[in-house]
Amino acid sequence: MSVVTSKLKNFVKSRKLNVFLIFFILAFFILVLARLSASYTSTVKFNVTLDNIPDEMIVLNDSSNVLNFTMTADGFEWMQYYTKTPSVVIDFKNEIKKIDSLYVWSLSRGYAGINGQFNKDIVVKTINPDTLLFKVDINAVKTIPVRPNLNISYSPGYNVLNTIVAVPDSVKIIGPESLLSKIDVIETEVLNKNDVNKPFSSQLALKLENLESQITVKTKTVNVQVKAEKFTEGTLSLPVNIINIPKNINVNYFPKTINLSYYTSLESYNTIDINDFEVVCDFKEHNSKSTYLSPKLIRAPKAIKTSRLHEQKIEYIISE
Repeated sequence: MSVVTSKLKNFVKSRKLNVFLIFFILAFFILVLARLSASYTSTVKFNVTLDNIPDEMIVLNDSSNVLNFTMTADGFEWMQYYTKTPSVVIDFKNEIKKIDSLYVWSLSRGYAGINGQFNKDIVVKTINPDTLLFKVDINAVKTIPVRPNLNISYSPGYNVLNTIVAVPDSVKIIGPESLLSKIDVIETEVLNKNDVNKPFSSQLALKLENLESQITVKTKTVNVQVKAEKFTEGTLSLPVNIINIPKNINVNYFPKTINLSYYTSLESYNTIDINDFEVVCDFKEHNSKSTYLSPKLIRAPKAIKTSRLHEQKIEYIISE
């Protein structure tokens, strides 16, 4: 027995076994390659995925429709279909037609779109069934403004010139009209920033957790851009005009100019001009118990953040 065991050990250690194994492995791979290179015809099931569905439509049975493809392809191509269930895309907008209350896909209408999704080495022989039916429900679509929820404090002397808005500043929501009518705005999650003294942008998620489950919002995040910059204060002396004076009345008033302080960015300071402002008093507001009118700033450039008139009263005298 020990003699037989010894001979087996010597054979295993010999080069003859190594050569045998090498040729066996090479022969196996050549056989596999030959099998994979050959063409085969078979039938495989494809799931159907719909593309370009209008926002207001919900397809109720999109997961129940499948197509069976009988195809000829080599083994390499067939391998991808056996590893996972394949899918094919149908263009809802261009390849599906409404007939009565149903939406219908037909092979005659959609064959070109289907066949174009396969490479030239695959020959599609038949597709079954030749018709698919889709049930569709119609929902309302409403465009809702987005309100950034910001908690920002700026470093001394810094601010933003314009109102901070989200990009996009509104989103589409889809659902039953009775539910959409109750929604007027969608807020973002809270953004907290302290001592801001330079521009920055941030991606914020929309607060959607309180929406009804029947409501769909495709946009989940928005971007806010905060252009923080150095600010300064300026002062101008502006003329005051009285409007709506009857033709038979003369009005003398004092002062005829008043000072205005404004807050603007350092970058915009040199663009501010006295002609960009207009201060008026409306004579219709006068009464016999008062001898003054209230000045109002009715025109100002967009480049100022805030403004303040130093005088709140304009004395006047009426003469016939």
